[in-house]
Amino acid sequence: MEVFHFYDFIIFMLFILLVVLSLNEIVLGQLERDLGNHMIMEHMIFFSIGALSVCVVERILKFMIKIERKSLGSTQLNFQHGSPRATGKAIQYWKGILRSIFKLNTLPCSWIVIAGSLIFIWHVPQIFDYASTHYYVHFMQHFSFIVVGAATFITIRLFGEAFNLILIFSLIGMMGFSGLILVISDNQIYQVYSVNSHHNAGIYMIITFVILLLVIMPVYLIRRTIFHIKSTISSSDA
Repeated sequence: MEVFHFYDFIIFMLFILLVVLSLNEIVLGQLERDLGNHMIMEHMIFFSIGALSVCVVERILKFMIKIERKSLGSTQLNFQHGSPRATGKAIQYWKGILRSIFKLNTLPCSWIVIAGSLIFIWHVPQIFDYASTHYYVHFMQHFSFIVVGAATFITIRLFGEAFNLILIFSLIGMMGFSGLILVISDNQIYQVYSVNSHHNAGIYMIITFVILLLVIMPVYLIRRTIFHIKSTISSSDA
């Protein structure tokens, strides 16, 4: 029986690659020189790590369950060996830790509150500036963005299609509005970055807004429409 499939391998490799990038001070230093790269590229790295971490944790949990079953089988065959029983206890312990991560799934809206609150707090200008100039606070900011990515991914899975549309529309509105403010503003909203850097960030956000509006949303709607048509046809044939 295969423990990991090719899709699992891709997820693990992508996760490791993003983690390595996030730990590379040269890469982060280059991204943080410009507000646009900081807000778009660097944030996306940590959001993606958060989303992928959910997949990684789930696969580790499944792997532990398979090991536990194998260990229990070995214990039933040979009781005089204490290692399988000890292994089973260790796996139960770590399973409990991993499963505790998903306890909030019984309250789906809590993930939305967590993600929204963290995004808002860290983008308050005074807090953002302070985090940019203090290493340990900056580390906490990055960790928070990982939590945001994980919380958003879990929320998408819990709420399904309806939330996907809400998320896309929210991103379109946020990117368009924030990008417009940054482009037309001649004030330093974030004191650690120049006005020109603010304009660059605004341009990146407007480009993201256009991509979301003209590419991502139509593709998603077409894909969902095709899926529903196929489902209707299959139901009719049955």
